[in-house]
Amino acid sequence: MWRRRGTAMLVALLLAFSGPRAWSAERSDENEVKAAVAYNLLLFIQWPAQISSASSFRLCVIDDGALTTALRPYAGRVVQGHSLEIQRISATPEELDACVAVMVEAGYPGVLERLGVLARSRALLVIGEGTGALDRGAMIGLRADGGRITFDIDLGAMRRGGLVPSSKILRLARTLIE
Repeated sequence: MWRRRGTAMLVALLLAFSGPRAWSAERSDENEVKAAVAYNLLLFIQWPAQISSASSFRLCVIDDGALTTALRPYAGRVVQGHSLEIQRISATPEELDACVAVMVEAGYPGVLERLGVLARSRALLVIGEGTGALDRGAMIGLRADGGRITFDIDLGAMRRGGLVPSSKILRLARTLIE
């Protein structure tokens, strides 16, 4: 009986002390999956002609947070026939002119709202992280949902910006707003 209790206490202590590390690893994996989803979404969007004539495909990021770090290994890969460039910006209009897409991590709702307004007048894909990203101006919202990474799409906003998502990603979207 004491042996069972001792074993149970040892397991409980190991779980207690490994909790934060396990959570960090889980969070890291979550960001890596979100980065992979974001990259793959870029592959299944039809962009206007001015994008296809550019020398590089620039994905701009607002912060160097965990999701941006997870996106960095995708730099140099091919998107729409161009090399993917990931660049940190401060979201000034001049910097945004060189961006094809913008990734906004959770924690920047004001920036997301400004980008959503700007994207109505030009082909700028706005990807936001977190619950309610579409409500704040994102065209695609990434989020963790019960251990899975899901995404929502505001199809109307994408079309107004001249972007046409593939039917493949429309079928995979958790929520589709027209």
